[in-house]
Amino acid sequence: MSRPFPLPTDPESGVRRARPAAYLYRAAAAHMRAVIERTTPHSAARALFGNDPVTDVVLRAASSPATTTGATWASALATTAVDDSVMAITSLSAAAGLIQRGTKLDFAGHATIKVPGRLVDANDAGSWVAEDQPARVRAQRITAGPTLQPRKLVVLVTFSREMAESSNVEAVARALVSEASALALDKSLFGTQADDGAQPGGILNGITPITPTAGGGSVAMVGDIKALTAALVAAGAGANPVIVTSAVEAMTLKLMAGPKFDLPVLASSGIAAGTVIMVEATSFVSAFSPVPEFESSIHVALHYEDTTPQDITGGTPSPAVPVRSAFQSDVIALKMRLKASWGMRAPHVAVVNGATW
Repeated sequence: MSRPFPLPTDPESGVRRARPAAYLYRAAAAHMRAVIERTTPHSAARALFGNDPVTDVVLRAASSPATTTGATWASALATTAVDDSVMAITSLSAAAGLIQRGTKLDFAGHATIKVPGRLVDANDAGSWVAEDQPARVRAQRITAGPTLQPRKLVVLVTFSREMAESSNVEAVARALVSEASALALDKSLFGTQADDGAQPGGILNGITPITPTAGGGSVAMVGDIKALTAALVAAGAGANPVIVTSAVEAMTLKLMAGPKFDLPVLASSGIAAGTVIMVEATSFVSAFSPVPEFESSIHVALHYEDTTPQDITGGTPSPAVPVRSAFQSDVIALKMRLKASWGMRAPHVAVVNGATW
């Protein structure tokens, strides 16, 4: 039967489809609605979003990638859902902004990715050769880069039944999942921790802070930025630096430097006041799984602790305090798992702690 107008889900409709990130949040919304309606996420997705093949691919890809079918455009959009979701939270996350500027790889089908180190010595590059003369051959130092091993990022949030039943469930899922992801990325990526097998190492691990310029004001700001740049140049970088700092220093820098200052400045609530980081974006590399895994339940007990959650056990008192029952509180728990990792192809990171401006 012909339709009087094309629908957005028609592959040949010509109607502009949603950006790939939307389908990730639609999949999350479908999981929540499925719990309430006691149906499958696929059925809930069809009820919420019509015959949307992209959301269906996202829902099935983690469990049965070999059996996913449908239009080629649907599969292509689904596989970029995570990448586009990271791009979508750049306004919330400085880590997301750096990820978009760096090299992006894909963990699909790979347990480990060995990344070549970056060439920073002209002697390792090509050479000029006279006519009829042999070209110089150099053994490239390709083993100096990071080895990316997938680490599990888990975003666990709860929704009231009223939120899940609302027609705005997709927007609510987008807000909670994206905000939680932004905070988790910033806290880890700009940390000083080493890779412990669970969490990727922070890009400041092993970096010796530069002494801040004293005196405050524009003089101190210029001194710090020059010192950060000099550190990158000494390591063979400095062509594409990005400044990452707290929201206070980011605003101060923009106000004092003016509109002609052309270096990217990324603000993060996960960075302490007075900390200013400069990183060569082209030396940063990250990898994510192409699709996340979702689970949802109303029959769980959760330890509401966002720093050091404990196993829920017996004892007097139980170490897991406070604990809430999703069933008793009539809430839905949604868990998203995503494989992710990152590293530097060369030590092109510099930091100032305790900036005086």
